[in-house]
Parts: sequence; structure tokens; C-alpha cells
Amino acid sequence: MDNPTDKSLGPPAPAGIPHRPGNSRLLAMLTAAEHGILYLVSFALLALAVGILALMTLTIVQGGVSGAEKIIIILEELLLVLIVLEIFVTVQTHLEGGRLQLEPFIIVGIIAIIRHILSVVVRLTIPVHPAESRQQLTELAIYAGSAFILVTALALTRWSRRRPTPPGTALPDEN
Repeated sequence: MDNPTDKSLGPPAPAGIPHRPGNSRLLAMLTAAEHGILYLVSFALLALAVGILALMTLTIVQGGVSGAEKIIIILEELLLVLIVLEIFVTVQTHLEGGRLQLEPFIIVGIIAIIRHILSVVVRLTIPVHPAESRQQLTELAIYAGSAFILVTALALTRWSRRRPTPPGTALPDEN
């Protein structure tokens, strides 16, 4: 029930919670604290991405690894940077007032699984005991299945956002 004499700021309190002027100030303080923490997290994520690139470069320059191993290291570290940047973009979207989205987390999961698949593939190139080789192949199959599930989830997420085409309307690529 609206009271024309009510001069309180902010949204009405949920049912069962009395609205007090202090609640609006407390909510504003909590929101400011949340934004402050999110800005700190953003800077930390950028610093982490730069640090990963710096350590990758240092490892490649100093390391006594073969050319193929260098390529795998570079690929794995760049994928890790992509994960960090995807989380950074998610935080930035939230700071800009956007809602938390499922899609970036699915993408991070896909990239992380690809990193693990690369790691297993590299380990499979090294001769080991047959039992350990079977374990690595099982691990590879589980990662591949997980990647398939996440890619399916990503496709479903994107499909669910599509707007239905009204009946009788031609699709853009139809003549």
C-alpha cells in the first residue's frame, strides 16, 4: 500500500521486513563495499594475467625444453590467460550493472578442460607402465565427455536466448 506521505528512499522493503531509513544507508554501504571489492578483484585478475604471461615468457626463454614442449607450454598458459580474462570480463559486466551470466562460466570450463586434455595428451607421449597409460586414457575420455557436455550446455544457453520468429516472417538468409 502506497503512503503518499512516505518519503523514504530506495525500494520498498520485502514483506515481513520493516522499512527503516537506516536500511537504505546500510544497503548503499554494502553496495559500495561490493563494488570496491569487485574493482580490487578486477585489478588482481589483470595482474594475474600479466604475471602468467611474464612467467610463460621466462620459462620459454630459460627452459631447456624441446620445441614441441615449448608450444604446449605456450598454448596451456595462453589458455589460462583466456580463463582469467573471461572471469575479468564477467566481473566488469557485473560492475557495469549487468546480471551475472552463465555463458562465461561455461566457456571458462571448456577452456579449462581443453588445458587438461592437452596435459594428458603430452603425458601420453611419454612411455609409461600400461596401467598408468590406461588411467591416462580413461582420464582423457572423461575430459572429452565433460567438454562435450559443456559445449552442449553452451549451445543450449545460446539457443535459449534466441527470440522466436513470428509466423509468416522470413528468416534473414531466406530469399
